Amino acid sequence: MSTIWIIVVALVAIAALYGVLSTKREKPEPVTLWVPEADDPVETKVMDSHSDMLWDAYIAGLGHHCTVRDVGVFGGPVFNEKDNPVDKKAMAFGNAKTKKIIGYIPSAVLDDYRKWCGRKTAHCVGYIFMEGDTLRGRARIYHPDCDQEKIGEDSVAYILAVCERFGWKAPTGDFDM
Repeated sequence: MSTIWIIVVALVAIAALYGVLSTKREKPEPVTLWVPEADDPVETKVMDSHSDMLWDAYIAGLGHHCTVRDVGVFGGPVFNEKDNPVDKKAMAFGNAKTKKIIGYIPSAVLDDYRKWCGRKTAHCVGYIFMEGDTLRGRARIYHPDCDQEKIGEDSVAYILAVCERFGWKAPTGDFDM
């Protein structure tokens, strides 16, 4: 008789264990640390990003002028591209190192930008990155009346912060801007 009780207890234990193991449990949400998105604005702690002397912008039209080889940081002018066959008011981002156009101020903010800069050429620093198969980019533009020394300090801090964010090797020496 004791053998029957041992078998019964064993079967009850196995049934209970099976019930526990076969019950679907919701997995807890993994804990993730906040990591900045590639196109979040870059803070430099040199110039206040809410300053009237800065304009942070997305870069439109990258696919027309850039390839994956252009991924990285750049510096150069933002200027009126009067010879643009699509839009005579287009304000282009130039790369001082490669001497080519990167892209444009988005048309949705173009009129506001032109009022902000007084239609003058301005200096910018920016970056191009891949999101899937798409080139994306952002730039920080310095008002034409901004102090040149502040532009230099903030540009270097911006480029270093972007390189750190993406894990890119920071340029050395002059940034050719």
